[in-house]
Amino acid sequence: MSYFTQHKRMQPVLDLARKLDIATNPDPTALFEAGNAGFQVWCTPDDHPQGWGGIQMNAGAFSKPCEYVGSVHWKWEGEQVVALEISTTAYALADQNPGEYSRQTIENRKADIEWLVDKIAWLFEKAGVAMPSCETVEG
Repeated sequence: MSYFTQHKRMQPVLDLARKLDIATNPDPTALFEAGNAGFQVWCTPDDHPQGWGGIQMNAGAFSKPCEYVGSVHWKWEGEQVVALEISTTAYALADQNPGEYSRQTIENRKADIEWLVDKIAWLFEKAGVAMPSCETVEG
């Protein structure tokens, strides 16, 4: 394996994430923001982790109201992608419910990780790429 072949292997995932870009695509499944070696996942009022009900979401510069949930990056060992490093930070929960959440309690909440892994699995399946295992890391 080489960096080139690994990038080629993951390219369909990033291509689909770019097609389903939350900034430009109003489709309900467009929840992604692609980078070079991974992507971010956003939620909407209609598709969000458990516990996010009632959170106010604004479109801002995006195609629809949304809030950031988490990030996915390739984990490299040598020249091979061996896993996905994932992390979540529920900024909206802390901002809108400061009595219930703080900046210390919003990272890698179980419900957010579970929702994120579901979205990642869906994206990999639609892209036709076998999904590596996920490893939760600090945000």
